[in-house]
Amino acid sequence: MGFGSSFWAAYFLLHVLVAPVARGDPLVPSLIIFGDSVVDVGNNNNLTTLIKANFLPYGRDFVNHRPTGRFCNGKLATDFTAEYLGFTTYPPAYLSPDATGRSILTGANFASAASGLFDGTAQLYVRAMPFPLYPM
Repeated sequence: MGFGSSFWAAYFLLHVLVAPVARGDPLVPSLIIFGDSVVDVGNNNNLTTLIKANFLPYGRDFVNHRPTGRFCNGKLATDFTAEYLGFTTYPPAYLSPDATGRSILTGANFASAASGLFDGTAQLYVRAMPFPLYPM
């Protein structure tokens, strides 16, 4: 691959991947997240469960320096992913009162700590959002 081909390949990638973000347009229309406590942003705050992270020390290194329901001190991998893709806000927790109107159009986070593929997993800790497997 010569210099000319490499130049045009780099030019193309720059315009496809970086230009939309530089304009403020996200690379994808929305970000939908499923998972457990590794990516939960506060769904468990609105559930009757023992598994919660809405108290200190959680959140002390986050943007607002307050507990949000994230099971970490700061940003999650999904928060960094949203920033990288060009989003100006993070996808809200699906069960959050903030997940309405325009905020839900850019994505939602369905992750719930202590959830699992089997219904019994969620029942172990009083309640979590189950994601049952459906036969195909």
